[in-house]
Amino acid sequence: MEHRPYPPNATNPPQSKAPWPLIAIVVAAVMLALIIWLLPSANKAATSVLNNPASQNNLLRLSDIKLAPQDVAGAANVDVYGQATNAGAKVMNGATVTAVFKDKNGVTIYAEQRPLERVDVKKKNADTVAKSLDQESVKPGQTINFRVRFDQVPATWNHQPPQLTVAQVTETK
Repeated sequence: MEHRPYPPNATNPPQSKAPWPLIAIVVAAVMLALIIWLLPSANKAATSVLNNPASQNNLLRLSDIKLAPQDVAGAANVDVYGQATNAGAKVMNGATVTAVFKDKNGVTIYAEQRPLERVDVKKKNADTVAKSLDQESVKPGQTINFRVRFDQVPATWNHQPPQLTVAQVTETK
């Protein structure tokens, strides 16, 4: 007598017809999409202001740019003078300016960020009495004379005014 298991084919496990790996991938994708959707989103208006340097440039307007270079040992110390107008609605107590110096071919050879200082060009030795803006702030709509000092500019610069950009403005709250 031959042994037959009951039920027939009991030694072979039943085969599922469902595509389980595909179902697991779909469930994981749905869960990932749900997590991303539920994450808090950034305030797009605030992020736009922080990431847009042009908005900083609109707060402080620079004009009447003049240079006072001093060549020393193959490098130049360049003082940039001009007028700055607070175009914002708040009192300004700090500003940082970026200058890009170019050579005779118009190629950028040096860039530096420096703080803007307030000077009184009518006084003798205006350089010695330069004040930072946190010592003497700028009111909305007010125009002041300023100086920005750049050190170690390569002697190969074209002796033209650098490209000035307002990098940062600090206002009172």
